[in-house]
Amino acid sequence: QQHDVALLITDQRMPGMTGIELLKRAAALRPHMVRIILTGYADMEARVEAVNCGQVYRYVAKPWGNEDLRLTAARALEHYEANRARHELAESNERLSRRIQATSCGIIRAVSDALEAKDRHIYGHGRRVSGYATAVARRMRLGVELLEQITLAALLHDIGKIATPDRILLKPDVLTADERGVVRQHAERGARMLARVPGMEEAAELVRYHHEDYDGGGYPEGLAGEQIPVGARIIRVADAYDAMTSPRPFRDALDHQAAVAELLEGAGSRFDPEAVRAFCGLEALAKIRDHIARGDFGSQFLPVRPPSDLSSLTPEILVKEVAAEPALAAAVLRADNAGRPVGERTASLYAACARLGPEAVREIIARAEVCERVSYEAEALREHARRCATAAMLLAEKTGELDPEAAYTAGLLHDLGEALLRSLFPEEAERIIWLGHPFRLEREVAAFGVDHTQVGQWVVDACHVPAGALSVQAHHDVRFVNDPAALLLHLADAVADAHDSSEVAALDALTQDRLSPLRLSRADVARVHQLTAELVGERFDRAAA
Repeated sequence: QQHDVALLITDQRMPGMTGIELLKRAAALRPHMVRIILTGYADMEARVEAVNCGQVYRYVAKPWGNEDLRLTAARALEHYEANRARHELAESNERLSRRIQATSCGIIRAVSDALEAKDRHIYGHGRRVSGYATAVARRMRLGVELLEQITLAALLHDIGKIATPDRILLKPDVLTADERGVVRQHAERGARMLARVPGMEEAAELVRYHHEDYDGGGYPEGLAGEQIPVGARIIRVADAYDAMTSPRPFRDALDHQAAVAELLEGAGSRFDPEAVRAFCGLEALAKIRDHIARGDFGSQFLPVRPPSDLSSLTPEILVKEVAAEPALAAAVLRADNAGRPVGERTASLYAACARLGPEAVREIIARAEVCERVSYEAEALREHARRCATAAMLLAEKTGELDPEAAYTAGLLHDLGEALLRSLFPEEAERIIWLGHPFRLEREVAAFGVDHTQVGQWVVDACHVPAGALSVQAHHDVRFVNDPAALLLHLADAVADAHDSSEVAALDALTQDRLSPLRLSRADVARVHQLTAELVGERFDRAAA
């Protein structure tokens, strides 16, 4: 246990423990140690067992010759040194491979996030396309290695747009033919960028051809059918769906059914029919989109607990009721922002309640899904949302990076995506919920085609809040995110999870690269935790009373 042993020579017949038992236990501690056993003719059965179980390098029959035994030991030591050298080389290569992969992914992810920061309208686009493409590839039963390449290539498929001029990329109108020609260069440019990164050659090929049409009418090379790599055909479908269901300055977003109808119409011409069929088979995605479109944001799992005498509540208490219930908050924002011009929409619950008026707010509360008995899990989610909202508001006040009322709303609504998944798929979501990040997000994508943070962003978007006001889709994945709103919500979520100041001091979220952009110190975050605990207890105890 304490020392590295190169060679162990043991007799078979010993008191208390046989030689084979010793070798088995020693092998568990030092698997690379060379093991030799000394056996007599009567121990033939033990000798066979030792050879069969692979616990010995060699056995030596009694009586032995000293010179033979010394020669056997010398060769055994040479064998040990050779094995150790091979093992160390393999471990060194594995560590180097992991470092190269981590560095490569880090660089590419940083460039990808820089692109998303450049164009707010495609914020999260790469993550969504990666999720859809991964789910489709799984449904088509593609191999693990190809699946990994598709996941990575889909995330980075638009990386070439980093060099597209802003006047074209950010143009709030339909592009001209010449401008479309400039944009089309992004596929080859992105492929060249990725091809220079070790281990990204296969992903680069998928990026190069992700705009090829199945009938040969795409670009850059006009490939058709099976000439196009299957991963690129899958990304083409996922990319088109997300483009159609995402709003742009010059057009509204299509709903899920309309986008699927477009995919079906283009099957065989623009899109691979098999990839379209696989996408249309993502029933979970269709179900999620349908419930969000109807304004159901997880009511079955997270019902509202309405006050006993709704008619007697003052406007101030009504606002507190809304600010204490994530589902009510979403319903109020949706009702107030619906039909308003973009410039008049709000992310503030207080502003929304004031514009709707007390009677309209009472009616929304009265219509809400209620439940006499709320599960422990739902109550924990509600309490976490309140703590996160309060922490986000305090962090916004401290940093000045975000409107405090909008930050409060983001914290309150950030886990409605989880509530919806647990409402629609209770058994599967319950199994996934206990996985840590990023494994949980990866498993959600595999199961539903999308993770709970993106579902939460769709819920926020369905409330018609101003674009970029509430960023919840990246709050669990901020290693390379520069968006202050996502960083702030990430910190608020971590603070809400901590039970005391000692936990806050040890939070993984409090790294310098995450604190510096918000100009925060660990002491600032510890103070926010303390104030959050005080305010949440005071605010919601009073509201319940």
